Amino acid sequence: MLQLEQLLLSEAPDAYVLMDMQGRVIYWNRCAEQIFGYAAQEVMSQHLSDFIVPPERRLEEDRVFADTISLGRAECQSIRRRKDGSLLHLSVSNKLLRDEQGHPQYVLSCKRDISQATVLRDISLIAASVHGLYDSLPDGIVVVNALDRIVLANRRAGELFDWEVAELTGCAIDVLIPQRFLAMHAQNLVTYLNHAAAPAHNPTPDLCGLKRNGSEFPVDVSLSPLVVEGETFLLIAVRDISDRKRIEEDLAEKNRALQEAMESRNRFLANTSHELRTPLNAILGFTDILLTRMGGPLTLEQEQQLQTVHDSAEHLLGLITSLLDVSRMETEDADLIPEALLCSQLIDETVAALRPAAAKKGLLLEVQPATGETVIHTNRRALAQILLNLVGNAIKFTEHGQVQVRWHQQPHDGSTITFIEVQDSGCGISEQDQQKLFRAFTQLDASASRKHDGMGQGLYLSQKLAHLMGGAISVQSQVGQGSRFTLCLKQKTAGN
Repeated sequence: MLQLEQLLLSEAPDAYVLMDMQGRVIYWNRCAEQIFGYAAQEVMSQHLSDFIVPPERRLEEDRVFADTISLGRAECQSIRRRKDGSLLHLSVSNKLLRDEQGHPQYVLSCKRDISQATVLRDISLIAASVHGLYDSLPDGIVVVNALDRIVLANRRAGELFDWEVAELTGCAIDVLIPQRFLAMHAQNLVTYLNHAAAPAHNPTPDLCGLKRNGSEFPVDVSLSPLVVEGETFLLIAVRDISDRKRIEEDLAEKNRALQEAMESRNRFLANTSHELRTPLNAILGFTDILLTRMGGPLTLEQEQQLQTVHDSAEHLLGLITSLLDVSRMETEDADLIPEALLCSQLIDETVAALRPAAAKKGLLLEVQPATGETVIHTNRRALAQILLNLVGNAIKFTEHGQVQVRWHQQPHDGSTITFIEVQDSGCGISEQDQQKLFRAFTQLDASASRKHDGMGQGLYLSQKLAHLMGGAISVQSQVGQGSRFTLCLKQKTAGN
């Protein structure tokens, strides 16, 4: 009779598992091997939870086992995992077995696979809920249940993945997902079914879908939980972004080509500038010798002509130097070592250098000193270059009136902000033209007959230097009422 009972258990159509009081397997019938994929010798003396129970279901398994011991029997329906990682839905019935003295000895567990019935139920549930609504959407819609089986796929999803909708229904979702994304999808399934995440768009970049023929295509994916009559499903919205990816790749290629062109341009400017400076220095050197009359006396007309040559060569050398500065600024990382500077001293030096140019135009160039001495920690050369450009531009574009330079400091959120303002009474700048001020090689008056010379790189260089120093230059101006350029530099207060 005992052999007959063992035969019945061995050949039963359901999985029968016998465990000791610690949950270790001591009997594993043939149906259990077929359902879960583990041979008996693989699980003997091992805890059942270590094999077939997903991590997120361990507490549930422990509770059912404890109820069996305390109540004598327990039942549940839950999800378990096969050896190959796939999920199945089980109907579980546990019974406590006692020895002849009535002491608890074993736990017998009967596990019936109801996965197919669950999938069919979920398909009917979803179909009754949506009534074909998703077929009108432009994105592919796939709904999976807790077993990771497709219980709904709309018409667009079939088109995207090259499947008939009827064929997809009931299949495992891995027919649509490349192997490298399956682990991520499994985690998302658990997270969303447990309501541990809000709806999200594209959980990871560079996602791909898997067509029926094995080819892949780039997709955007949105995930959200879908609750229908108390059951939670994972809704996946899929969009083919092949065209967008092609456009992005084209833009990336064009950007690379543009970057290479800019680098070639900068190298050309740098090399050309160096080549042009050599003969210009020779011209300046020899005109200096002649103007100092080291080569003999000069007539008034000769002196004027030589002075014109000298001034033109100096102007051209200045333009070439600025051109070289632009090239260097765009191709190298400027190393602007800060030092403690007195604003008044640096501004006085700048004003002194430009006062002759202001006097030549009859302009009043004045400095309005701040109350108390102002110390700033920044790079001397860079700040001097900015001040020369700002004050020089103010003089250049002002025909009557004055140019004023003033500065002050104020604390702000543990930092000190230094403001240096250059205000003129010149022609002013329209709001539209203000947007062009800080572009490289841009003159607001770009006509061949423009009144003011230059290459339009001064403000561009100044703004670049200001950014490298942790600041910025802003402008306020109205046509006919002059302009005010403000350099703002922010630095940490000592001790912060």
